[in-house]
Amino acid sequence: MKKKLWMTFGPLLIAGAVFLFILFGPSSIFGGVSTNTVKKSATSMNSAVVQGVAIQQKMLATDKTYVPIFGSSELSRVDQFHPNVFTEKYNRGYTPFLIGRPGTQSLSHYLDIKAMGSELKGKKVVFVLSPQWFQPAGVDDGHFGGNFSPLQAYKFAMSDERPTAERRYAARRLLSYKVVKNDTTLAALLESIASPGPKTEVDTFTKTAAATQMKILQRKDDLDSKFIQGSREEKVQKNLKLLPDTLDYTKLDELATKTGESKVGSNPFFIKDSYYKKKLEPTINQLKDSRTNLSYDDSPEYSDLQLVMDAFKEVGADVLFINPPVNGPWYDYIGASREKLQKYYDKSGKQVTEQGFHYYDMSSYSDTPYFLEDTIHLSWRGWVAIDKQIDQFMNDKAKPKYEKTPKQFYFNQILPPKKEDNK
Repeated sequence: MKKKLWMTFGPLLIAGAVFLFILFGPSSIFGGVSTNTVKKSATSMNSAVVQGVAIQQKMLATDKTYVPIFGSSELSRVDQFHPNVFTEKYNRGYTPFLIGRPGTQSLSHYLDIKAMGSELKGKKVVFVLSPQWFQPAGVDDGHFGGNFSPLQAYKFAMSDERPTAERRYAARRLLSYKVVKNDTTLAALLESIASPGPKTEVDTFTKTAAATQMKILQRKDDLDSKFIQGSREEKVQKNLKLLPDTLDYTKLDELATKTGESKVGSNPFFIKDSYYKKKLEPTINQLKDSRTNLSYDDSPEYSDLQLVMDAFKEVGADVLFINPPVNGPWYDYIGASREKLQKYYDKSGKQVTEQGFHYYDMSSYSDTPYFLEDTIHLSWRGWVAIDKQIDQFMNDKAKPKYEKTPKQFYFNQILPPKKEDNK
């Protein structure tokens, strides 16, 4: 009888014991990110890196100078002019650490910055904006859900911070996405933050469930941090030999121009030939004047960007914001308004500069060949210009002086309805 009971319940008891040990065992057994893992992670843009905490905190704490570069898919375009290649080739004394994936926008980055916390104090940081983030509805459910970090979200929701307008707004924004609403425990925590007036008390059961979930997510992060895939380190090493041995920005730009010329075919948009023939040429006639209503001047992304800026202010990071160009000839072909585009650059630039951040506006290069490799992604001459700007920023010893957040952000914000709500 005892043997039968053990055969029935023994495996369950063992599994339960293993689970509890993983959950509550000594963190030293599961934690511990090596410097080699950090090095591989710097170019991986792996979800475990971007949505985790352990590797990023180790990166900020290491003796080596890493520079977090927040952005999205443009960071993955590693050619010989990419910042990771440039800094290693010319021994600049710092290494870019890429934080972003296709579809990551300000709201995801905000949670990441909050999760890093005080480790960012005094650190140099680069943040690459993308005009296409600033769509009228902001980041959609698919892109936000695909890059959502439950661990970073729980850290935000469980943080014992006072209920500021910034914090309330962030909670409301998060609650507008399915991936957040589907987690009832997380949603309950965020509802208590989002409610007007003093923070609403959360019941004991929810607190216990949240603490358990947080522990599980932390353990998962510890384990994921030991198996990082997708490092572009080999690509970086391969591209080092394609650069001249002596740093000369004029010669680099000339080389980038020649490289761009060799990659672009006869299309009038200065787009990489392989991309143009595969992605655009088959439907090129249908794409003409297809985006006449395109506009980036009115979007919840501006308030999400403000969340990012305030998170940086709070921890005392020194930040350079970069606003890349668009592909001007392509923009004209699809019928988009240059006037509306300029409103975006004026509005976002004003928001950043008036609050004391470093800012590099690249909009004047929208009609200059070889700054982009396709319709939106930086490459060649674009990277050379950014390499130079980041290098100047890294050598600037002046302490940032940030201004208070303008009152129009967070207060009386009306979030636009999601598309599914209009069905």
